Amino acid sequence: MIKIYGKENCSRCETLKRTLDKKEIAYVYSQDLKTLMTIASKARIMSAPVVEKDGTLYTMEKFLEVI
Repeated sequence: MIKIYGKENCSRCETLKRTLDKKEIAYVYSQDLKTLMTIASKARIMSAPVVEKDGTLYTMEKFLEVI
């Protein structure tokens, strides 16, 4: 399962969602800012979105390399 932690009015988040939709990859999107901050801090990722796949946290760029 792929989880995306994003925020409101985030163009990078929207780009990632469109990319996954085009590739027909299922995901769950969370726009809860508190959760995003907690997850990002834990992973030391400083920009949204943060992607979680199989328990590993990725920046958008690293995740796109994986898929």
